[in-house]
Amino acid sequence: MSNKAVRSLLSTMRQHNRRTVILPARLDVGSYRFDCTAYDLSLGGIRLKVDLPLDEGANVYVQLKNKLKRAAKVIWSADGFVGLSFKDSPEVVRDGLGSLATGLS
Repeated sequence: MSNKAVRSLLSTMRQHNRRTVILPARLDVGSYRFDCTAYDLSLGGIRLKVDLPLDEGANVYVQLKNKLKRAAKVIWSADGFVGLSFKDSPEVVRDGLGSLATGLS
């Protein structure tokens, strides 16, 4: 999927406002753990730069700043980035993010 197609898809799917961030993150896929970088964040999901291909629909856990550790699902993958949708409610994600959730709705 091209970057343009991903942006178009995201603009129609987004239910929550997002915040641009550049934060270290960790992605657990099965029994494997990968370091990655978060580039934007919302109460509904997160965009990560990863050094491995992930299939759409894959179930993962994402951890951000030793705070948030949530189950998520890969909803898109393109050019070294993945978009994850959190499986928990926005309220649970907000609580897990702590101060990072300021301004997110």
